[in-house]
Amino acid sequence: MNPNHLKQLAIIIKQGSISAAAEQLFITQPTLTRSIQQLEQKVGAPLLKRTRYGVVATEIGERLGQLGEKILAEAEQGNEIIRQWHSGFHNQFSIGIDPLWEYSTVTQTTEAFLAEPRFVFHLRTGSAATQIELLKREQLDFLLGPAHVTVAQRELARDVLFRDRAAVFAGAKSPLIGLNRSIKKTELERCKWFIAGASAGFMNAQNDALLSNAAKIAFTGGIHSVMHLLQNSEMLVRLPARLALMSGAVKPEQMLNIEEDQSPRRDIALWSLQDDSERPDKQRVRTLLKEFVTNIDQQAPCFGLDI
Repeated sequence: MNPNHLKQLAIIIKQGSISAAAEQLFITQPTLTRSIQQLEQKVGAPLLKRTRYGVVATEIGERLGQLGEKILAEAEQGNEIIRQWHSGFHNQFSIGIDPLWEYSTVTQTTEAFLAEPRFVFHLRTGSAATQIELLKREQLDFLLGPAHVTVAQRELARDVLFRDRAAVFAGAKSPLIGLNRSIKKTELERCKWFIAGASAGFMNAQNDALLSNAAKIAFTGGIHSVMHLLQNSEMLVRLPARLALMSGAVKPEQMLNIEEDQSPRRDIALWSLQDDSERPDKQRVRTLLKEFVTNIDQQAPCFGLDI
């Protein structure tokens, strides 16, 4: 079976149009049609069916199209590896990063990776649960994320590098800001809440005694909407306090002093696979990550937190 035909089928399915696919491939429509006909002769069944909205895949066409998608992705990855080699880079590393860490340390993080001359880095942000699964499937080399997660982690190694605790933050319009006293939990019962990171398994919001009211909205894997609400509403949220304050997007007075509130730890750790190969280049990247995160931990203010 011609792999090029499978790639062409995948593009047709994605575009929903033979003419649009032909334009993307820089070939004529009759040429592309003949390629699909040859593939259909090999299969012995139609791969596409026409609708008034364009073409859609048949059942066997969908399965072969998925194979074509993989071939396309691997071909592009191969081209990128060649470009990296010609540019003098030795290897590529995929690193997952906690969204709040990325938001709050963007300058230090990017500078640390750009300062390493020999490697290419692919950085991705997302929820801890999602990224740990990618790490287990070896689609990530490292993860900078919450040290305390509620997902299975037997095959994972963890180095806790950045100390932090959670705290409740109030939106800038909250009447609770500026009170020169501890806030009673009964006062929080009248407040509206939102949840950030609860689905990631590290915020423990479902078991939080402070959350007497149902959260109006929840965010997983992103931080910009969270910061928008903290700047433009009166809603409350529990966040890793040190990182949130380091971002500069929230003010220290927005961190509430709550009676008898035991703030859980929200440390950041470097995660990797326990049985990972100890290649020198991977060890160098591990050292790079540990050094720059530890430096941030030592240099960043603690904002009065007991860490």
